[in-house]
Amino acid sequence: MTLNNILAFCVTFIISVILTPFIGKITKGMGIIAHTNNRTVHHGIIPRTGGYAIYVAFLIGAMVFLKTDNQINSILIGGLIVFLFGLYDDIHDLPPKMKVLGQVAAALIVIFYGGISLKGFTIPYIPTILSYSIALIVTLGWIVGITNAVNLIDGLDGLCGGISMIVLITTGLISIHYGRTDITSLTLLLAGSIGGFLVFNFHPAKIFMGDCGALFIGFMLSVISLLGFGFKTSTFFTLGAPIVVLAVPIMDTLIAIIRRKVHHQRFDEADKGHLHHKLMFSLELGQTKSVLILYIATALFSICSFIHIYSVTASILLFALLLLVFEIFVEYTNMISRKYKPILTILNIFLKRDDLPKIKESKTYLMIAKRHHVKYILIGFLCAVIAVSGVLVYHNHNDKKPVVNTPVITYEMPNHPTSLMKSVHEDINASHTKRNTCQNVAALFAIDFFTISNKKKDEIGGAQYFYSDRLDNFKEFAKSSYYANVNDMIANKTNLDEVTTYEVNYTRASDVTLSGLEDYEYTDVGLEITFNKKNFYYNYQTINIKVTLIEKNNRFSIVSLDFNNGANE
Repeated sequence: MTLNNILAFCVTFIISVILTPFIGKITKGMGIIAHTNNRTVHHGIIPRTGGYAIYVAFLIGAMVFLKTDNQINSILIGGLIVFLFGLYDDIHDLPPKMKVLGQVAAALIVIFYGGISLKGFTIPYIPTILSYSIALIVTLGWIVGITNAVNLIDGLDGLCGGISMIVLITTGLISIHYGRTDITSLTLLLAGSIGGFLVFNFHPAKIFMGDCGALFIGFMLSVISLLGFGFKTSTFFTLGAPIVVLAVPIMDTLIAIIRRKVHHQRFDEADKGHLHHKLMFSLELGQTKSVLILYIATALFSICSFIHIYSVTASILLFALLLLVFEIFVEYTNMISRKYKPILTILNIFLKRDDLPKIKESKTYLMIAKRHHVKYILIGFLCAVIAVSGVLVYHNHNDKKPVVNTPVITYEMPNHPTSLMKSVHEDINASHTKRNTCQNVAALFAIDFFTISNKKKDEIGGAQYFYSDRLDNFKEFAKSSYYANVNDMIANKTNLDEVTTYEVNYTRASDVTLSGLEDYEYTDVGLEITFNKKNFYYNYQTINIKVTLIEKNNRFSIVSLDFNNGANE
């Protein structure tokens, strides 16, 4: 985590702390308040426009700390649409279908303008074009679903904001591990905005976030999690981690759908059957304890996703245990139905408690069981089958792991390397993930290409890292642009330009493909590089560039360099 990331969090936090009470006071006077009814648990007149402060704080932070591109622009535009629909609903009560329509519009902007969707989504025996269409539908459903799932948990003081912060911090930590600085920046900007609001939202709340806040946060969480889908080297991070981290709102929403279906209610018909309601009323824990318990649950699921990086077995066991505890809670509090208690019924065979459901047994069965202890024999047999099956599955899983002798891929050191080149070359050898290797190769290529101080006549930096089939085209391109006058500079000994620092702005799946090599992965790496002085070509000291790489035979090679529009003041 860089100082810039920490500063981003602090700035949005401070802005949110300043704006929240100010906005609350104004909107309270305008009558934009949370009305009480038979579902609400608050008392008094409380404004519901805290989401406005969250959004404005995030937007200011984004303008200062984010480097915009199509992805970021699409997220900001989509977020604005969702926020405005939510704000209108807070003021005038918008029909649910209209809110969903706004979410769909925002999702389509993110998908088609920003290019954010499930990447590499394929189904066996299904044509690629059909798999792509299904991926877009799943992406749309994910964005709309998570947006509403987060909105549904906004039922107690500090609940939605706190859970969202835990999810964002976890996502940020995982993104740091995988080198996703773009996700880290987004998560910390939003986490800071929510944190400042939480100061006034924790019980007893002085302001609510309203639909403008809950829907905006839900939309952002759904899209931020999708950014991880763009790189396929970490299947868990790109698919499993967001689901696990967001397990609390996802499961609460799924249970709500099932419950309303069982009781023949409309999906948009609110009730008091959510997780937080059951904790508060069925278990009589009160607001603060109920919220803290759900914080802990979210944190445990988050830990589960983080543990997966280091131990798959441990994370699966923890996840299974958490699901079992959740299922018992659902049954005990009648979240679905009073009749739905399969796990408790099985457990009560051993517990024999009168307040828990029992298996209904016929007289004939009771006579046989009493005489021959059939019940205990069956239970013992069932436990033995489960234990043996578990051992077999475990060993079978281990036995099926192929032993792959991955060839050692080496990357050449540049000719006459600078200290920065040596450092990045060492980073390549020390990389533990493909993502980091990809970033470091892109950085080494860019540093060598743009550094002139170590070059000799007719030498073009970074050529050894370029894809061989396109190397001649690359050299012609270099000689006609950046290297057009380098030989004269070398002869006059004015070739002093040297890249001294760099920063990775983003790493994502590329739309570039080479003819005949469509099945390989292509990755865009955005870099900000800084020179020791104003660069001779741009007349700026810092520029932004994009390097596109192909991964073939476990080796990354550059296939494209875009630097024509990269100058920064």
